[in-house]
Amino acid sequence: MLTLLKLIRGLLKGLTSAAAPWQLALGTWFGAMLGFLPIFPSDGPSPLAFVLLFLALVINCHLASMLLFLGVTKLLALALMDVGLAIGTGMSGFAQTCADIPLLHASHWSHTGWLGMTILGLIAAPIAALKMYLFTKWFRTKVQPKLMEKRKLMLAGKVAGNGIMFKLGCWFMGL
Repeated sequence: MLTLLKLIRGLLKGLTSAAAPWQLALGTWFGAMLGFLPIFPSDGPSPLAFVLLFLALVINCHLASMLLFLGVTKLLALALMDVGLAIGTGMSGFAQTCADIPLLHASHWSHTGWLGMTILGLIAAPIAALKMYLFTKWFRTKVQPKLMEKRKLMLAGKVAGNGIMFKLGCWFMGL
């Protein structure tokens, strides 16, 4: 539970930090893709997932957003397993072709369920990244200045109310 709170706090601090919106969006994209891919299936690690994980570490993306969205989309992938299997079954010809290519076979694209989940990841990851980019821009232009103004007023003692909750929220967001 504490780790989850630390990840959420890291994401919120990323929203208010000097990290560029594309870094948060790229971390979200990597996390969403890795959430739909098999990272450690029963017969060995997936090379495609490790390439994405390595790229996420090498490219300067926001790691808290990557880890948070990895967990969220892994849960979403478990909920959408039947949909992924239906998509993969419809692409069984492509799955048979992937069985002949060693990298794709080792990445479990020859299994129709994992192929369908990867297709779902290819659909969901750009949408999540775009939404994170737009949310970061909106938060930094609309919400953050208002929070900073209210915080200055509270520090000056000019605003009454539930100051403890507001201070806790500012601490949690890194303001």
